[in-house]
Amino acid sequence: MLRLLIISILFWIPQLFGATTIAIIDTGFDLDHEFLKPKILKQETDEEAVNPTLKEFSGWQFHDNTHLKSAVIKDQSILQEILLYRSLRAKGHGEGLSLSEFEWFKKKSADKDFMKHVKSFKKHSHGTFVAGIALREGEGINLFPIRGLHISTPVVAVDDPSNEGVTNLTSKTPEEKFKESIRNSQNRVIRKFSKITRYLSLNGVDIVNASYGITYKNMATRIRENYLQLTGKEIEGTRLQREIAEYFRNIMERTSKVINKYPRMLFVFSAGNSGLDNDKYPHYPSKIKLPNTISVGAMNGDYLASFSNFGKDHVDIGAPGVAILSIVPGVYSTDGKELYSPSSGTSMAAPYISNLAAQILNINPALKPLQVKTIIMETGEVKDYLRSKLHSASIADNQKAIKAALLSKDMPLDQAIALARSGLLPMEDSISMGIAPAVDASILQKKVMDSIPRDITPGELDEIQTTSEESSLLLGPEINKPDNSAPPASVPKDVQKKPSDQVPSSQIEEQSPPPSGVLPTSSSPAEPQSPQIQDSELSPSSP
Repeated sequence: MLRLLIISILFWIPQLFGATTIAIIDTGFDLDHEFLKPKILKQETDEEAVNPTLKEFSGWQFHDNTHLKSAVIKDQSILQEILLYRSLRAKGHGEGLSLSEFEWFKKKSADKDFMKHVKSFKKHSHGTFVAGIALREGEGINLFPIRGLHISTPVVAVDDPSNEGVTNLTSKTPEEKFKESIRNSQNRVIRKFSKITRYLSLNGVDIVNASYGITYKNMATRIRENYLQLTGKEIEGTRLQREIAEYFRNIMERTSKVINKYPRMLFVFSAGNSGLDNDKYPHYPSKIKLPNTISVGAMNGDYLASFSNFGKDHVDIGAPGVAILSIVPGVYSTDGKELYSPSSGTSMAAPYISNLAAQILNINPALKPLQVKTIIMETGEVKDYLRSKLHSASIADNQKAIKAALLSKDMPLDQAIALARSGLLPMEDSISMGIAPAVDASILQKKVMDSIPRDITPGELDEIQTTSEESSLLLGPEINKPDNSAPPASVPKDVQKKPSDQVPSSQIEEQSPPPSGVLPTSSSPAEPQSPQIQDSELSPSSP
């Protein structure tokens, strides 16, 4: 009992001294990275000693980061091409690409082998990207990493007793097998989320960042292919719609019950990168709407990014999500220096909000999750064209949110927010606030472009004969503002279909506009696959 008390006190010391802890459920973290390491509360083997009297976590592996001990891209020339490719994507959203840059980018985008490397690199580095953004600004913020995605052995281990709820399908009819496979998939998703959230709660976590999700189209494809695999028939369109709706209804309802058990934690969800209306085409878990949840869409400057999900009722606020500079796992650095790369997606927007929430809590630890959420939502910069897209119709405003947090220590929250929004009270200087000042956008843009390897020049790799038709493909830095969505990327339309990391490595490619009322059935037999729906549909929300 004494040992348990000592361990509990050690884990709560950061909270007692005003340090806020952000848990990040993702693909794994570079625990040895010089930037992250001082902020990480636990190391790889700590889970064995966290709470030895709690047998419920026996056999559960939350922190297997051994995959980050070696690079998945070992060829330095390919790695530099990947970094250049990612940097040009970022540049395409800004001042635009030159003709030679665009042609090189287009050529690489059509190279299937190269794109496999790009996706592999992204999958390997996603958790580290997200962690870097979660620590982008402010002092006294700790990270609590949870590797819950993309591991060969799922979070639930072989000896975990909860596996007993998974039914054997061998003795059932095809229809029974199909229905049971759906239930098994739902149970796996809920069991994993429930186990992780309880573990986080016991370790004093304040904010949970979930930059992942199950998409509407991904689930439609999986259900359709699973039905064909098990029954030998195409599923009828109306039945497919019904199964999709029931799948999401089930996991949303059950996950909501789990979250309601932990009202002290604030859950920040990425809205997803399908470019769909989350009110109509659900994305899990971001469609969950509770007092202690925030769903975050990605902004491209002042406009909603073309890939970002939206939803007047179920996507709460927008945050920067295009060409966001963050750190790369240290295994890719050849000279020991920190390596940076830009990323785009709602995966990047969510940790931006998690970071802001942590700063607010550090200023006023007495605030409850709903109050933190209220500050973020009500101090945002309102845009009329976002009224039909986001619940708050606004983009997060760090300075006003922080000002409201400071004022909330001495006055009622509604008055603090009103005064912070009024602009009548000047912001205190960053030294007295104890936080790092925001980085100017132009500085970030320069860092992105400086990260492009200098020994690779697109023009040198592919000489282009410019014609009058080809020259019309180029767009300059000027953009045309759309009515309700992001300004077009500075590349032709055929490339805009896959903007900036558009497709997560483990999910089906998403296309806009939204799917029709009845999804079409497969035109050809699906490739052989496991007869069960696997929980690998939990994919990072990075396009």
